[in-house]
Amino acid sequence: KEEVGNHLPDNVKKYLAKNNIKLYIINATNIADEIGLGNRTNTILQSAFFKISNVIPYELAVEQMKKFIVKSYGRKGEEIIKMNYAAVDRGGEVEEVEVLREWADLNVDTVQKDDAPEFIQKVVRPVNAQRGYDLPVSVFVGREDGTWEHGTATYEKRGVAASVPVWNPDNCIQCNQCAYVCPHATIRPFVLDEKEQKGLGEEVALLKTQGKQFEGTAFRIQVDVLDCLGCGNCVDVCPGKKGQSALEMVPITTQYDNQKNWDYMVQHVSSKAHLVDTKLNVKNSQFAKPLFEFSGACSGCGETPYIKLITQLYGDRMMIANATGCSSIYGASAPSTPYTKNEEGKGPSWANSLFEDNAEFGFGFVIAQASMRNRVGDLMQKASKSADFSDSQKELFVQWIENKDNGEAVKEISAQIVAVLTGMENEIAKEILSLEKYLTKKSIWVFGGDGWAYD
Repeated sequence: KEEVGNHLPDNVKKYLAKNNIKLYIINATNIADEIGLGNRTNTILQSAFFKISNVIPYELAVEQMKKFIVKSYGRKGEEIIKMNYAAVDRGGEVEEVEVLREWADLNVDTVQKDDAPEFIQKVVRPVNAQRGYDLPVSVFVGREDGTWEHGTATYEKRGVAASVPVWNPDNCIQCNQCAYVCPHATIRPFVLDEKEQKGLGEEVALLKTQGKQFEGTAFRIQVDVLDCLGCGNCVDVCPGKKGQSALEMVPITTQYDNQKNWDYMVQHVSSKAHLVDTKLNVKNSQFAKPLFEFSGACSGCGETPYIKLITQLYGDRMMIANATGCSSIYGASAPSTPYTKNEEGKGPSWANSLFEDNAEFGFGFVIAQASMRNRVGDLMQKASKSADFSDSQKELFVQWIENKDNGEAVKEISAQIVAVLTGMENEIAKEILSLEKYLTKKSIWVFGGDGWAYD
């Protein structure tokens, strides 16, 4: 407890002192591990609450908690009961940390200085710091309809896991299953060319990438230490080599230096997804950038790996109708947005509907898209009869009409159409360009929990 003051931000210290708040700590994570409860700290913390709050006498609280433990877990055996009894007893190990009077006089600079985008600095961080009421109305000009920037979650870097995975390259078979099951996209395979390899320190382990298409490159599984939630799914799924796992959970305090390697990878290592068919198999899919990352979903969430995978396959042209529920909480808890964009600035569009009408909401997406794209097709038919367009342009219109429902093929055709129409003064060409976002076929998805789905 003597070290707590060294780690608290000055604005927190000042608030505690000015408001005469008492501060208590307990290492519930260590206690849970010691008594065999793994990462389950709730009973320890509940006991600690009764210890410091005095809402009822602490001895009575302990007695009643133990009665309910027997009621809840009596059929699970004596060992389970003993572990939960121990959790109740050790919740009393809570300690008070002295709040110094001089903290009230600290000069506080609440602005975090870095190269984050203006929207992050002026909107997202004040809201996350619970200072949203300080924001002027002017910061929301242009987004009155609730439109929000993509990828704001990447700037949070919560660092809340007690343990995170560390990679042992000697046991890695480059299957990418660890990335495949990760709920938060915090462990990924990176493929580095020779120039990108030189930017890493000599102590950073690399493997020769498997596959002829990756000739001359190096492979690394990299962990995002500060965004990982420590669920251990990656360790559990890792087949390793000869039964020896390539991943091991270790205390996060031993891995802080590894964060700079993640930062280097995401900032300086280009995607190599174009070298493989990312839709062919699990391994290849994980070379594609996830367009759903660092959500606030629970550690070990079973839903988010599916969403992440879908964004890797279709995210650049994806629209999501979302039913109220877990997927709306981890999908868009303002100001955090885990849906993000690829290198071309393309990513999923997401909107939430009520719990009960999401199927109709999503179907509305389909009808609207079909209507607008039919309008584009009509314009191209009209342009094909005009002398203002060349034969090559008309051929592109024919290709678009014939392939408009082929999601992958129409992307390339659409890009060519935009290129050849840009700069034309013809009114039809201008109208087609005004509808550019409808040229590609959208991959429309309806997300919701089992309650909505069964209703």
